[in-house]
Amino acid sequence: MQRNKFSPVFALFLAVLSLFLTGCTREQINYQIAESLGTVGKYENNEPVETPKMKAQREMKAAKQEEESDVSGHLTRAARLAASFDYQKALEELALIDEHHQDDDRVISAKIEYQRMQNQMVSFQDDVAHISVKSLIVDKARAFADGNDMAYYYNNWALTVEEFQKILQSLYDRGYILIDVHDLVNHIDNEDGSTSFAWNTLYIPRGKKPIILSFTEANYYDFEEEDGFSSRMVLDGDGNVQNEYTDASGQTLTGPYDVVPIVDAFVEEHPDFSFQGAKGIISVTGYQGVFGYGIETGGSTIEAIAQRLKDTGWQIACQGYGNSSMESELDYDGLSEDLSDWKRKVGSLVGDTDLLIYPYGDEVTPGTMKHELLLEEGFQFFFGIWTTADFLEVKSDYARQTRRTLDGYDLYLYGDSLTDFFDAKEILDADRPPFE
Repeated sequence: MQRNKFSPVFALFLAVLSLFLTGCTREQINYQIAESLGTVGKYENNEPVETPKMKAQREMKAAKQEEESDVSGHLTRAARLAASFDYQKALEELALIDEHHQDDDRVISAKIEYQRMQNQMVSFQDDVAHISVKSLIVDKARAFADGNDMAYYYNNWALTVEEFQKILQSLYDRGYILIDVHDLVNHIDNEDGSTSFAWNTLYIPRGKKPIILSFTEANYYDFEEEDGFSSRMVLDGDGNVQNEYTDASGQTLTGPYDVVPIVDAFVEEHPDFSFQGAKGIISVTGYQGVFGYGIETGGSTIEAIAQRLKDTGWQIACQGYGNSSMESELDYDGLSEDLSDWKRKVGSLVGDTDLLIYPYGDEVTPGTMKHELLLEEGFQFFFGIWTTADFLEVKSDYARQTRRTLDGYDLYLYGDSLTDFFDAKEILDADRPPFE
């Protein structure tokens, strides 16, 4: 048997007629009709349908909310840039706000404040320090265990996670800020089309001191895997660089288990520890892969991690393919082959770089054929080692800077030369074995 079907319009007519006949108020009628149509609470005063006036009001409200969201977004991004002293980019961010909102009190106040702060930057004339670390010890018990053939090496040439965190905090408390090494020089365009270097006057916030950080040999060598170190860099669900670490029970964890994510988290919490977004330099060799991945099998992952690092304030440096001493161990042909291997196998994945960290700090003598080869290969910044002092030399076609290596041995033996940065006795981990 076929049922009779009433149209919604007819049902609505019957509902309205019934309510009028019973003497209900407008509000009651609206509610009853909305209830029959399933729209209770959807429209103002329980109108059964959206009226043209209500639609116009809704669209106007949505447009205002969208505009407010846009303005707030620009203000938030500008504030973040200003927090890292990048006032010019903060002002450029504010300029992106729609002209109809440029007279917003918040926008005007932000512009005035950032321009004022930009004008208060002061020139820095002193030496700029460069501190350098390697991969961090996560599990001290495994790294320093009796019977571990590498325990002596780890005790002398590596920091623990806790030590590195204390160092960052001390640097921050003493007014240091991370800078980009490229900010130390000016690039001058010559008439013949070439580029020359010259000293750059660095302008920074009053009371701050610039410092450069490098993380060397970020390759994650096989011999460290079972000794309490992280095994590789990974990208988390938000695309940020973290580290993978396998604990003593065999459980694999992802988190801030090495230099990069620890610095990233510290700068996120203290944006004024980074000058205009700078983080540091990451150097890599190539003979055992990069970032914990084989070159042949992990190329796409290496590329993705390298790009994320560069997008978040890190720079990548060459440390030679085989990590061989470039002055005392390699002749001209050997150096040429080593650089060729790095560029072809590593540079093709991590990108071009003008930064070279000398393995073991063994600097190639300037003016020699090997040094000319380095320049021809595009390297312009060279980093050696001088644990107890800072040194920077700027020539017309290159710059040299020394690094202060930070590890257990240096903290123990050269603590007196590090007092500008921290108290080494407070940094040294009590769980370390005695130094021989």
